[in-house]
Amino acid sequence: MPERFLVDDLETESLGRDLAALTPPGGTWLLRGELGAGKTTWTRGFLQGLGGDPDEVASPTYAVLHRYPTPGGRLFHLDLYRLGAEGAWSLGLEEEIGSSDYLVVEWAGSRGPWPTEWVAELTLEAQGEGRQARWTLPVLPTMAL
Repeated sequence: MPERFLVDDLETESLGRDLAALTPPGGTWLLRGELGAGKTTWTRGFLQGLGGDPDEVASPTYAVLHRYPTPGGRLFHLDLYRLGAEGAWSLGLEEEIGSSDYLVVEWAGSRGPWPTEWVAELTLEAQGEGRQARWTLPVLPTMAL
């Protein structure tokens, strides 16, 4: 499992940009971490890595869902803290998210249904003055020739 120690918000945003470069259109990120762990900060960098405006990113805790434009599609930023893991689909997202869109879910459970098979997970944990980031990328089966 890859990991990186992040000393501040700038490094957290940098990791978001780096992981955006590895995320295909339609990719989903499930974010885990306590309040204040840096989930929204990471999302700011992720949106910037997709070519969007990082200044638009706000915590979705009270709004539940934000949509941000990118050159290749939209980023859906969802917070399930109040809805619970099953509450995402009461919003009708499966009908709105297109194949070129991205999804970032804070407080996600481990089960979707997520819009594509490409689902990665990121955990952010406070550690001293910074935070430790650990992530997994999906391994999808390859097609036989």
